[in-house]
Amino acid sequence: MSGFKTGRNLIVVAGVLAVTGYLRMPVEQTFAEDLQERRVMPPAIKSEVWSEMGQTSLAGAFGGLRSLMAALLSIGAHSHFEENEWYELKKDYEVITALEPYNAFYWEHGGWHMGYNAASWARHNRSFSPARRRLMEKEYMEMGDAFFHEGLKYLPDEDKLWFEIGAMWSHELKRPDYERAAEAYAMVRHSRNPVYRRFYLITLARIPGRELEAYEEAMRLLREDGRLATMTPTFRCLLVVLASNPELPPGSLRPTVEQVFPDREKAYQDLYNYRLRVQREGFYRGRVDEMLRELIEELDVPDALNPFLTPRRRPIYHSNWREIYEEEKAQKERKELPDWILRGGQAR
Repeated sequence: MSGFKTGRNLIVVAGVLAVTGYLRMPVEQTFAEDLQERRVMPPAIKSEVWSEMGQTSLAGAFGGLRSLMAALLSIGAHSHFEENEWYELKKDYEVITALEPYNAFYWEHGGWHMGYNAASWARHNRSFSPARRRLMEKEYMEMGDAFFHEGLKYLPDEDKLWFEIGAMWSHELKRPDYERAAEAYAMVRHSRNPVYRRFYLITLARIPGRELEAYEEAMRLLREDGRLATMTPTFRCLLVVLASNPELPPGSLRPTVEQVFPDREKAYQDLYNYRLRVQREGFYRGRVDEMLRELIEELDVPDALNPFLTPRRRPIYHSNWREIYEEEKAQKERKELPDWILRGGQAR
C-alpha cells in the first residue's frame, strides 16, 4: 500500500512540474528573447549548424565558452583557406558566427573569404572553362553577399558590413554591379565615417541615368561639410563635372573650377586623372574634356601631358607636375648630348 502511495505522489509531483513548466515556458521564452535582443544572451544555435559542430565545439557551446571556441575555430579555419577548400571554409564560418553572432569581425571575414578570396580563385583558375569560371565567381560573390546580410540581421547598425557589401559589388576588377553597390552604400550615406558617406555619391556617378541623383548627393555632402568634402580630388572633380550636366533644373548651383580647386595646376592634375577614371571605371563624363582643353590652352600644357595628343595610362601623381616634367625633359636632353659637349671640351 505504501508503494502505491509513493508512486501516486511521484505522478502528482511530475504532473505539477510539467504544468508549471508549461505555464512558465512563454514567460521564460519572452524573457530570453528580450535578453537576446539586448545582446545580453547569445541566440540559440540553429539546428542545421549543430550537425556541423565537432565534439569540442559542442562542449564549448554547452559549457558557456562560445567566444573562446569561435576564436579557436577561426584560427583553425585558416588551413581551409590555404588549401582553397572554400565550401569547408564556409561551413567553418557558419559555425563560428553561430557561436559568436554579435562579433562583426567574424561576419566580415566570412564574407570577405567568400566574396573576395574564393571568387578571385575561381576567376583565375585555368583548369575551368571561361564560362565555368564566371559562374563560380558569381556564386562565391553571392555567398559573400549572403554572409554580410546574415550578419546584419544580428548587427543592423554595423556600418562596416554595409560598406563591405558595397565595396564588393563596386570593385572594378571583379564583376561590378553598381546598382547593388549603391543600395548598400545608401545605408551608410549618413554615417559618422566621412569615407563611408562619400561612396554612395561615387557609385551613383558610375550608373548611367542617375547623374541627377549624384548631383543632389554631391550638393548634400557639400552643405553638410564643404571643407571636408572638397579635400578629396574625386569629390572636387565630381562637383564641377556633375554641375556641368545640361539637364540640371534652372537655378541649380553650379560650382566652377575656380571655386572648387585651390589653383589651376591642381585643377588640371585632378581633372586629368578623373578623365582616366571616366575611361576605365565609367564615371560620368560631363564637360570634363572641355574643361581640360581650356586649362591646356591657359597653362600651356606640354604635349606629353596633353591627353588629346599623347594618350597616357598613368595618372599625374605630383601637384608640381610641370616642374617635374621640365626636369625630366632636361635630364633626357642631357643624356642625348655627346660626352665632349657635356665636358665643355672640343671634339677630337
